[in-house]
Amino acid sequence: MPLAAAVARLPVAAEDRTGFDREQSFGGWINADRDGWNTRMEVRLAEAVEAPAVTGRCILAGGR
Repeated sequence: MPLAAAVARLPVAAEDRTGFDREQSFGGWINADRDGWNTRMEVRLAEAVEAPAVTGRCILAGGR
C-alpha cells in the first residue's frame, strides 16, 4: 500500500490533554556532567534556531 493511502486510513480524533502531567511524563532529567544544566536544557541550547536567554542559574526563557 502506498504511504499516502496508508496515512489516509489512519483514524483522526480530537486532541485530549486531560490527565497530562508534564513532570510525571518528562521529569527526571539528569545532569550527567554536573554543570548545573540538565539534559533538556543542554539540548535546548545546542539545537536552538534562536538561542533562549539565560535568566539566572539554569533558567532558560524564550528561544526557538
